[in-house]
Amino acid sequence: MNLADNLKKIRSDNKLSQEQLAEKLGVSRQSVSKWESGQAYPEMDKVLQICQLFDLNIDELLNQDIKEVTVNKKAQNNINKFVDDFLGYITKTIDMFSSMNLKSKIKCIFEQLVIIGLLIIVFIIVGFIGSNIIQNIIAFLPDKLYFFIFNLFESIYIIIALILGIVLLLHIFKVRYLDYYVIVKEDNKNITEDRTEKAEFIENAIKENIVSEDKKIVLEKKSEKIIIRDPNHSGYKFISGLLKIFLFLIKTIVTFIALFFCLSLIALVVYLIVSLLFIQTGFLFVGNVIFTIGLIIINLLILIINYNFIITKKTKKTKLATSFIISLILVGIGIGFISIGITRFNFINDINHESFLEDEKVIAMTDDLFFEDYYGMIDYVESDDEDIKIVYKHSKYCDVALNDYGEFSYFYPTCNSNFLEIIRAIIADINNKEIINYEKNKVTIYTSKENIEKIKENRIKYFNNREAEIEEYNNLNDEINKLNEALSDKESEIESLKEQILAKDELINSLNDQIDNNGE
Repeated sequence: MNLADNLKKIRSDNKLSQEQLAEKLGVSRQSVSKWESGQAYPEMDKVLQICQLFDLNIDELLNQDIKEVTVNKKAQNNINKFVDDFLGYITKTIDMFSSMNLKSKIKCIFEQLVIIGLLIIVFIIVGFIGSNIIQNIIAFLPDKLYFFIFNLFESIYIIIALILGIVLLLHIFKVRYLDYYVIVKEDNKNITEDRTEKAEFIENAIKENIVSEDKKIVLEKKSEKIIIRDPNHSGYKFISGLLKIFLFLIKTIVTFIALFFCLSLIALVVYLIVSLLFIQTGFLFVGNVIFTIGLIIINLLILIINYNFIITKKTKKTKLATSFIISLILVGIGIGFISIGITRFNFINDINHESFLEDEKVIAMTDDLFFEDYYGMIDYVESDDEDIKIVYKHSKYCDVALNDYGEFSYFYPTCNSNFLEIIRAIIADINNKEIINYEKNKVTIYTSKENIEKIKENRIKYFNNREAEIEEYNNLNDEINKLNEALSDKESEIESLKEQILAKDELINSLNDQIDNNGE
């Protein structure tokens, strides 16, 4: 940007006409017009006069972008204002405390401690409630992602609570004390004039019966240094800066919440489309569509509120309230239709239903055979068979497998169909107004009474042996620990004997040295 553009920018920012600028510089309007059009160039003394007039240097005026220079200076001024306000806050606090008596100081400090205690209690309660809410919301996530998100929210909350606590404490202190108390000191140069004014004030106050004669001395004693109430509530830049940081953190959290509702909106729209697969269910389908539309509207309203808060835009409360009421009505109508539709459904939990299949398997009886029923699906029925006849009842999409563990056998449910096949079966059942428990499984074992007793006896014996093995293992561990303790004691005794031997060796060597000396 050249001088001509900068001159135009300077004159526009300062709301000066070409005539007004020319008058300040002592030149004609035509000269200023030629400078701004680039037809002429001002003399050096005029350049220096422009720089002095608008607080610029020559390089900024001739070579730099005045807009960027102005922005940078404004930012620097804001920083300086922030620092000055902070130092002024501290100075004013020190001055106020120096003017207070001991009782007032103790009262002030006690109030601040009480406020700090109350803030800590409030933040702990809010944090406890918020942590439970967050845990319930993200409980479905994998462990690593769960702990990452929970720790992230916990860190953000601690930072917000710390900043908000400092802001509240400083603001309360400012409102409670600094804004209401100002130290006033007499100027020595004007002390005679001030005393005359105070004397006139006292006399007028006595005449008008505002104060009595005996209070005249009190007023005079307080005249050199008094504390008066200040009705002007001036703000501090650094407090507003902390509030801006707090607001930024709040907006960050609201942004995360908005992202969550964006995902939920997508999920609701997908669910609304998928629900078209259940169009044959009648009332259930209609209710489900109305209910989902109501939830979508509520979701959109929440997103609008979050968006307006993030960009600091005013929310039209009347329209939002009307839309929210309409969405609640839709949700209520949808729940009503769903309730009517569900009453027409058949809930099938009978293993003998035609949707369930029956298979059987025969195995030979052995001396140590028994079955472990992990899933509670085994029934024993007496028969004349010496072998073991196993009858499986299961859905056509799920099966029951016999797993031979070596020492014993156990049954476990398994799925022999792909996921899409099961989904298609569930959709068909719902359209037929049926809900079938496909996880229902049953195993019936047919064999003789003796075999049944033997199987149950083997099971008890196996677990008794396991308990005995565990007990024996624990006893062996105890013995090993005792032996280790005894070994440790023996090692201590050995070390003690070694020390005694060394001491005796030193004594013998000393006696030998004495004998040799005596011999000599």
